[in-house]
Amino acid sequence: MACGVTAVFFDGILPSCVIFALTILGYIAMPFFARALVDGFFLTRNTYKYFLRIAFTAYLSQAALLLSYLLWDGGPKPRRFNIAFTLLIAFIFLYGLELLVSLPRDRVASMNLIEPNSTSHSTRYGVVLPSTEANNLPRGMKVPKWPRTTLHGLAILLFAICMLLITFLPLTMSLMSVMCAVMFYFLHRWKIDNRVFVAMIFYAAFSACYTYLYFRMTGSITWEGVSLFGFMLCLLLPSKKRKKPKVFYRAFYLLYPLTIAVCALVAYLVS
Repeated sequence: MACGVTAVFFDGILPSCVIFALTILGYIAMPFFARALVDGFFLTRNTYKYFLRIAFTAYLSQAALLLSYLLWDGGPKPRRFNIAFTLLIAFIFLYGLELLVSLPRDRVASMNLIEPNSTSHSTRYGVVLPSTEANNLPRGMKVPKWPRTTLHGLAILLFAICMLLITFLPLTMSLMSVMCAVMFYFLHRWKIDNRVFVAMIFYAAFSACYTYLYFRMTGSITWEGVSLFGFMLCLLLPSKKRKKPKVFYRAFYLLYPLTIAVCALVAYLVS
């Protein structure tokens, strides 16, 4: 994260090869944020407050970028929304996936009739038992008590909103970040053998297709596909749950905007 921010503010100050290396490291770091987003989605006690905390980080970071541009004549112009806004869209996508995947399904109970049915001559009778509680949802996610078809329609609407935002807003690593978060989501939900290998192959194929289509549409090469190496590192590293005070975790929401502020100040002093 710090490398990516440094590359933005020190472009023109440091050699181009150093800026390129820092940018690549920033791309590789993205999957770690996507994994943290998914882990928090399933562990948080209140999904809506979690969304608001990420939104606070996104707006505070964008304010720091804009303020550095206004106060410093040589400051980089914020042409794109920062990565925290992309993670917000990925969060909305995860919420829609939960509405489709984890909502309870109706069950059918079969009863034996004392006398066969006079029309079908069957001795069994099926009764639909509707489910009323979503026991498989994350503990912090609250779902309105609407019909399941309505919630599925809401999920499709959320997907459409996410795609519109990705298409028309100048976001940072939009498609790659959302897809990376979706892969970590399915890694959490999948109960199949070799799921890690399948996820790696799928993300590698998506990275290759995205890089090719980006080149065909723009005529330039994007290096966002190197985030595959960060994705592989996330799969290799074990996931450990450590109990620490809430203040420790809350402080990380300020880390990104503080990094932007410090890099802007240092770049201003050395320029």
